[in-house]
Amino acid sequence: MIHGRAYPSRMTVRTHSRLRICVRRALWCLAWCAVGLLVLVVWLWNDPPLLYRCIVRAGQWRAGLSERQVEVDGFTWRVLDSHPESSGGATQRTAIVLHGLGTSAEAMLPIAAMFPPNTRVLIPDLPGFGEHVSHGDIAHDAAFYLDAVHEFHLAQDLGKVDLVGTSMGGALAAAYAARYPDLVRSLVLLSPAGVRAPVLNPFMERVIAGEIPLDIKDEASLLEVLRLNFVHQPPMPPPIRTAFIQRALDRRAEYLRIVEDLRPFLTTGLEADLSRIQTPTLVLYGASDQLTDPSMLGVFLHAMPNARGAVIADAGHVLSYDAPDAVAAQMRDFYRALE
Repeated sequence: MIHGRAYPSRMTVRTHSRLRICVRRALWCLAWCAVGLLVLVVWLWNDPPLLYRCIVRAGQWRAGLSERQVEVDGFTWRVLDSHPESSGGATQRTAIVLHGLGTSAEAMLPIAAMFPPNTRVLIPDLPGFGEHVSHGDIAHDAAFYLDAVHEFHLAQDLGKVDLVGTSMGGALAAAYAARYPDLVRSLVLLSPAGVRAPVLNPFMERVIAGEIPLDIKDEASLLEVLRLNFVHQPPMPPPIRTAFIQRALDRRAEYLRIVEDLRPFLTTGLEADLSRIQTPTLVLYGASDQLTDPSMLGVFLHAMPNARGAVIADAGHVLSYDAPDAVAAQMRDFYRALE
């Protein structure tokens, strides 16, 4: 009877002992994981270019896009593609998205989720931006970019596409539809440049005076560019700012040359094309846009026979970041009306 009473007690002790061992091992594992994570964070924090690349990759993954390289006429295009394995049969439609001046394909990541289901989305780095080198000493003006986009379009055998562009990319998208109407199903223009604004804001006055207000050469100029572009600035910790500034400095001479090549087109060069664009078009501006003044919306709507548009409240130049929900709603209504 004595042994009968002691046996459960010994089992309880052993069970508690095993439990303490398991808990101790789990705590050690958590501690080592925490140390490893801390080491990784410190390592990345002190390696801004690597941290920048990690954040870029994470953004691509969240947007459902894969990065690939495309050879077109002897030059390598980096493209973010939602269906890189598709040749057209698996998707009902295809969209090309054109980024703005001084940015890259990553700037357009939020747009990828705003298309109808089964849309293949391609976002290329345009020549001279992102990972796409400039094409030699040839002038990188509007005619050059229209030819380059057309060569990419044909080389990828994309057929008729929905075309989206922001700022510079919006102006190029509109000019592309005017030149190649049979290749463009619809247009979405976000804060497009290319026309004379009825209301000149301070940024435009500086551009007309020959300045380049978006020239990034140090932290102060980067912060000014962010202020001009966003109402709700995205978080940019010091290592990312460092990496961003260094990338801008590495390409600064090239960027300044492209700005001068494009200046005539981005100020008024699109005006002559607008009345020729029959493509269904959605034009959006931010109410607080400090670059392309929202008064420009009236120019597009007056000249383009099949255009509709809106001014988005509480948004600046980069609409897809400042007001993603409002932009998504506008785009989905627009595409739904086309069906």
